[in-house]
Amino acid sequence: MKLKNFVSEFLNVTIKNDIEYTGMVDSVRPNTISFLDNPKFAKDINRNPNISVVLVREKDAALLQGNVETVIVENPKAALFSLHNEYCKKYLTYKVNKIAKSASIHASAYIAPEGVNIGENVIIAPNATILCGVEIGDNTTIGPNCVIGEDGFHVFEDLNATKRIVIHDGFVKIGKKVDIQASVTVDKGFMGRDTVIGDECKIDNAVHIAHRVHVGRKTLIASGACIAGSADIGENVWIGPHSVISNRVSICDNAKILIGSIVIRNIKKAISVSGNFAVEHAKHIKSQCS
Repeated sequence: MKLKNFVSEFLNVTIKNDIEYTGMVDSVRPNTISFLDNPKFAKDINRNPNISVVLVREKDAALLQGNVETVIVENPKAALFSLHNEYCKKYLTYKVNKIAKSASIHASAYIAPEGVNIGENVIIAPNATILCGVEIGDNTTIGPNCVIGEDGFHVFEDLNATKRIVIHDGFVKIGKKVDIQASVTVDKGFMGRDTVIGDECKIDNAVHIAHRVHVGRKTLIASGACIAGSADIGENVWIGPHSVISNRVSICDNAKILIGSIVIRNIKKAISVSGNFAVEHAKHIKSQCS
């Protein structure tokens, strides 16, 4: 069933504009149905030509302009994610697996029966789990006990006020010559933004990379680091042990996030930062000595 028809039936409304995808205000896919829960995001919706239909409360509908079609609902966020989940349950499918003959996959590893693309000379170690929606580039290694392609931690209350995890309909795309060591978890993307790990990245034990994160090529991520959802990590970045990068934070190329740093703001220069909350390392050291 086409998404437009499904939405019309699910919400019991008539919709004129085309709908091809569900998404949020940053959607890069055309003909997206989104939602306005907080009025401060109205400007972002108005600036995004990819959004064709918006679920919105009646009191906020006048904030939306242009060719956006509005659908009045009591709880826009619950309605959008509820219909997204129901549609995915019924109609989300993946392509047949494509696994190179030169790939080495340990007998104890689990490979999902569909939606997996494994390149040449890839090594999948014991007890690794590769789920639907994962692409692994040539000459990459996935270490023991890794879980690649799990749904991320995006929680919403459905139309019955029950907390649910959003079904993730995107991918994990891992580049070439990437080394991922033991017990790393990488969540897949959803709603038009995949999780991407660039070529030649090296990822230490027990790292967590959340949904929709982009990691630039040749970045190094040390043990215990956590990168929250939709973060953008540049190329050749160092992320030290047990550092935390908050959601939607951007870190520029060649920056260094030192051990135990908690990063909640964008890093716009190729500098070293440290501390909780992270600041330029020299400033952090000075503050500790004063």
